[in-house]
Amino acid sequence: MANQKSVSETRATGNSAAVTESPIVGSWSHTAPWDDAQVRSRRLSIMAGVGLGFLALFAVVGGLARHFGSSGLSCATGDACAELGVSYAQGAGGVGKDEALAARLFQRACELGDASGCNHLGLAFQTGQGVPQDYERAMDWFERACSGGFAEGCNNQGALYEHGQGVPENLGDATRLYTQACRHGSGLGCSNLGALYAQGRGVAPNPAEAARLFREACNLGSSVGCNNLLDSTPAPLETF
Repeated sequence: MANQKSVSETRATGNSAAVTESPIVGSWSHTAPWDDAQVRSRRLSIMAGVGLGFLALFAVVGGLARHFGSSGLSCATGDACAELGVSYAQGAGGVGKDEALAARLFQRACELGDASGCNHLGLAFQTGQGVPQDYERAMDWFERACSGGFAEGCNNQGALYEHGQGVPENLGDATRLYTQACRHGSGLGCSNLGALYAQGRGVAPNPAEAARLFREACNLGSSVGCNNLLDSTPAPLETF
């Protein structure tokens, strides 16, 4: 499948506290959902704590439906709608680029139970592609993706908490969400969690744990995780 932008991935540079933040290109994925009732419960508690909940989420869904309408969505399953949305978002697969239509398709995919569609719509709100930029709505859709079993949604929630976008900055929540994302197969989540350990942000500094997480991220396909692993590995001593 084509490529997807994640919210952000933090790159650790050696043992310095300085970081470089930039969008990271990963893989569009339809990973099989993981079922964790405790995760769902915690996600709902988090959203209630910042004044967001199901009533607000349903209002968002209704608002999108009124704004976008329902005509022209030529897909019948969540997976098909998500794939078609990617095509329109990128102007690929023989269709012209139409970010607004892509957002409609991602909404439809999410409504049909495809958690990746929820994540894609969160990315649209986070970046303002096809919809007005709105970090709080992005958080809503990432939460729905995470609760639906899409690990990248948990990572993206963590990024919003880490950078204080749409919610107050909370490194504890970021750490927990990155941990959950990493545990369920997100290379981005492992790399972002490793950066927190490398820098001692929200957790006690732990270079060994950071290196382990960067290695896991690299094994899961995160290029920044691979770069972080190289940066955190001491160079061999030169001999003469």
